[in-house]
Amino acid sequence: MKYTDKLFAYDNLFPTEQLKIDVGEIFQVSELSLMPGGEISLHHQQCDEITFVISGSAQFYSDDICDTVTANQLHFIRKGFTHRIVASSNENFRFVCIGLNPNRQNAAIKALYDALSSQPYMITNDNGTVKNLSEFLIREFYNQDEYSKDMINQYISQILITMTRILYNKTYDYRKNSTERTANFAMYKLLRFIDREYLQISSIKSIAKTLSYSEYYLSHLFKEKMGMTIKEYLTKKKIAYATELLRNTELTIEEISDQLQFSSAHAFRRSFKQYTLVTPSEYKKKANRNFCTP
Repeated sequence: MKYTDKLFAYDNLFPTEQLKIDVGEIFQVSELSLMPGGEISLHHQQCDEITFVISGSAQFYSDDICDTVTANQLHFIRKGFTHRIVASSNENFRFVCIGLNPNRQNAAIKALYDALSSQPYMITNDNGTVKNLSEFLIREFYNQDEYSKDMINQYISQILITMTRILYNKTYDYRKNSTERTANFAMYKLLRFIDREYLQISSIKSIAKTLSYSEYYLSHLFKEKMGMTIKEYLTKKKIAYATELLRNTELTIEEISDQLQFSSAHAFRRSFKQYTLVTPSEYKKKANRNFCTP
């Protein structure tokens, strides 16, 4: 196999003595990047080959068929067929390649090849799983130790099983699910922080800085999940606590305003009336009258 205009190639090649693991004999596990228009020249497949595209796009020639394969797609071709890859002319093409002779007795291999039937090649979209597994697989070759062979076998097995699930449509979009979990976790952290620290919070910017999220992201997420702004939620928490202070302490309006991190006593009075429909002084008088009533 000949490369042209190669930016880099992290090659693990086993052309004479293959790496033998449970899923089969491994000829190659590589991460490669071609410059725009770069090419892997026409060659006969000496083994079955799985390609995962990390970024960019390229023309994949499988015998007489040409297909465009893009980022987050998988390409599979069987041993014996001719193959050629030509990167697009306007961007780098980066991909992971796994070449193997399959062990047909292995459960993961058998499931995949049953799903493929007799197809000489195929293209399908990743669901977000193979991308992660490919990264772990390459990393294992970078940092090999006595456990690496088992880990390599496990990662390749999981890639094969994921491909089988995709072909049988027995999976879901992990990227979408992961995004939702990430948003829910951010929301959980945000609510916990506000509920715990609302007396000390002076601005949304300070919350974002403490939690290491952007102010825009937290504001948009909170509004979407809670139906109100962070400022509205924070103000409600502070006003609820202010009613307790007005009922149960002798603190002045100015002292309560300072304690609750309002910008001024005037801002506190305005917010208090907005949420309770009375001023702090009126609320305190009413609370005292109720307390004194026999």
